[in-house]
Amino acid sequence: MAVIKTFMTPGGMYVYDRETNSILSVSKDEFAVCQKIEAGNDTSADWEALKRLTQHGYLKESSLQWIEHSATSLMRYFLDSGVTQLTLQCDQRCNLACLYCTYSGNYENQRTHSNLSMSLDMMKKGVDFLMSRSRNVKEVALGYYGGDPLLQFENIKKLVAYVKEEYQGRRVRHTMTTNGTLFNDEILTFLQENNFNVSISLDGPKFLHDQNRVFPDGSGSFDIIMENVMYIREAYPKLYENVMFLSTVAPGVDFACVNDFYNAEDVLADGRVMQNMVVDHGAKEPVIYDDLYNTTYTYNQMKVLLSALGLYSKEKISKLFSTGLSNAVMMHKHLSIVKMPERAHPSGPCIPGVLRPIIDVHGHIYPCERVSEYDTMKIGHIDSGFDLDKALTILNVGKMTEDECKNCWSFSHCGLCAAACDGDGGLTREARLNNCNRVMAGTIDTFATICLLLENGYDFEKKTTIGGVSHE
Repeated sequence: MAVIKTFMTPGGMYVYDRETNSILSVSKDEFAVCQKIEAGNDTSADWEALKRLTQHGYLKESSLQWIEHSATSLMRYFLDSGVTQLTLQCDQRCNLACLYCTYSGNYENQRTHSNLSMSLDMMKKGVDFLMSRSRNVKEVALGYYGGDPLLQFENIKKLVAYVKEEYQGRRVRHTMTTNGTLFNDEILTFLQENNFNVSISLDGPKFLHDQNRVFPDGSGSFDIIMENVMYIREAYPKLYENVMFLSTVAPGVDFACVNDFYNAEDVLADGRVMQNMVVDHGAKEPVIYDDLYNTTYTYNQMKVLLSALGLYSKEKISKLFSTGLSNAVMMHKHLSIVKMPERAHPSGPCIPGVLRPIIDVHGHIYPCERVSEYDTMKIGHIDSGFDLDKALTILNVGKMTEDECKNCWSFSHCGLCAAACDGDGGLTREARLNNCNRVMAGTIDTFATICLLLENGYDFEKKTTIGGVSHE
């Protein structure tokens, strides 16, 4: 049976063919037959209308027989010599008590703020672990995470000195995520001199930010963060170039106000912003966004599309949507006539332990900071190394839903990793399936974006329209 998906835009009718990972523009009659194939109601006579497509190798029965990630056989090699990044959970303490923090106790994830901190010895073990397992990597990244890592500033200073002394010649990029309230001149000088990339949490104007990012006594953190940010911009311009603002838009927040805040030139000139939503996975209470948020989000996405087509000024695009076309560009790049192999895995899982592993204060290793801290997510310990069997289980998480995945049209664009399957204390089939509709809706939206752009003369390679206007 051919695995396909039909969809429409205002300008055309399309079929996505999973076997060749291709989007096909079809006629009205072809579209109607493909809808019957989707529903399982097609007859042999119907296929006569599809000769134009079948003669070119489309709409063939799927070759997929087994669910297995392509990196499975090379997993030991990757874990031994291909680790690219390591994040240290420097501290489980935090001087703030943000209401939606994944360490707030409002999530089923075994995470809470505590008085535990990572020892300098454990940090050094982490560095040694990373260096010994990255022999084939030109540049490694060392991340500092919390709680708030700046509560461990003295140990971080000593660790950076250790890296310089023990690993001369290795290219190391340092990154840090912080709430932005603990800066002082000593810290800022150190971060600038060591070329840190720093992510600062800032949710928008004062009245919005202070709704959720608060100190334990309930007072807001906006004023001190903005004072620090303005000071960094003026006194540490080189560091400011490496600052990224993380803006979490919570349910009920006026999204338009957040937009206006980041677009005001006199507030955060040239600041780079990444928009986040409140994590809903594992939340003890439902995380529900209202119609106003959805409408505002859609409106801003529309402006991104109009800008790409030269119909709207790029300068007027919200900073929160500066990467608004990235999904469409990436997906278009990977669309090609490539036969589905007999053995494959839904896209989504990174190679656990290789791309962004995190070590907690106890030395346990997890695939990334997004997963819970249940035992099922532990893929090793700093003293004993990686647990290959557990890493392979997480890499091949699609095996839990093998039957559904083998027949899913969104297989090659899935995006679900172990973090989306993490429920009730471990990996569950139900948790994974509960995310499927959301992922498929996102895939269709991206398909439609690609087709809308192509219908209006957009060239993905040159990033221009027919008129030749560049939209870099």
